[in-house]
Amino acid sequence: MMNKFKSFVKANKRTFFVLLLALISLFSYNVTKNGIGSEIFGWLRLWKYVSLLVILTSFYVLFLKGKRVILANVTLIALLLLLVETVLFFVLGMPSAFKKDFSVPDLPENHIARQVGMTYYPDSVYHDVKVIGNNDTVFDVQYSIDHMNKRITPGFDSTKTKYALFFGCSIGFGYGLEDDQTLAYQVQEQSANTNSYNFCISATGTNHMLAQFQYRDLSKQVAEKDGCAYYIFFWDHIYRAIGTMHRYTEWLHLAPYYEMKDGKLVRNKLFKDGRPFISGCYERLYQTNIVKYFEADLPLKLNDSHFDLVSEMVLQTKKEYEKQFGNDQFYLVFYPNYVAYTPEEMRIFKSYLTKKQIKFIDLSQTITYQGKYTLGGDSHPNAGTNKLMAKYLLQKAKKQHLN
Repeated sequence: MMNKFKSFVKANKRTFFVLLLALISLFSYNVTKNGIGSEIFGWLRLWKYVSLLVILTSFYVLFLKGKRVILANVTLIALLLLLVETVLFFVLGMPSAFKKDFSVPDLPENHIARQVGMTYYPDSVYHDVKVIGNNDTVFDVQYSIDHMNKRITPGFDSTKTKYALFFGCSIGFGYGLEDDQTLAYQVQEQSANTNSYNFCISATGTNHMLAQFQYRDLSKQVAEKDGCAYYIFFWDHIYRAIGTMHRYTEWLHLAPYYEMKDGKLVRNKLFKDGRPFISGCYERLYQTNIVKYFEADLPLKLNDSHFDLVSEMVLQTKKEYEKQFGNDQFYLVFYPNYVAYTPEEMRIFKSYLTKKQIKFIDLSQTITYQGKYTLGGDSHPNAGTNKLMAKYLLQKAKKQHLN
């Protein structure tokens, strides 16, 4: 029996050598795994690449020797991709990687964080400071949040009979600005009989706005019985609402996930647990050197299904607004953008809005967005820009309402 085993080993010594290399490399790869939140240093990443290269090379040799052509070709493709990944690792200067936590918090299903996603703590004040360069302060401000998680707009007057609701991201929220410098505040100041309510949440998209309406009856927070709602639309909302790889892995893995099923919009948990396969792929790809070098994002470009999905979110928000507030004065407002889009993309998106009878006010061409309209060391609009945009918004809203 021993002689037969020795003869077998001798006849297949190359195979045993390759398998031994693969096992050693696999062991080396496993012992270099890091925990959540840890930094994976460049030299450690290199060790992993070398280990994987040895493993793939070993199996390629085995498959080639065994004349398993298909398996050998598949392994060769994987080997070539890993070689490109390794070369770009050196081109990028052997950067470290970080193990991020993409888990879903253990919270009740009806918790606001599970339903709406990111939001603000009620009855709180946030102190926000941004400093760049040699201690140059861009802004040093406070954000006041009421007991229903929305930003406070100072100057509420109980004698006023109309409301103006604002939804959107940091542009509408007033990132880098005091409570009395936001777009909502400026509209309130420039309107004789209107109180403003700021439901905007920084870093969010269209999906968050719809989730807010579906989570609670917002009309219970509004004293007035007549008015309108403005969705301050920023082009990046489309990318946020579909949860692209970059946005998902950077800050939106716990954002509300909506998808189209049989022509209907359906809420399916959060991006993390509502689409586990796609999100899992994003988590494994986003820190690869190929993605970093080519600055790639997935999906690679917007298509009709994305415009249909996001416009449907707006439509369902409009319907929720009509149900809660009893009128149809809901407007999507195209804000001047500093995120690039093509004229064709804008045309297609507007065609979906028109098809679904969603009213919109186009302010995208009212100014050429540049430095003087920003916070200086930050690209968000300044107080003066909000004052100007409030003027344009009220003018166009009045004209459209009369028509």
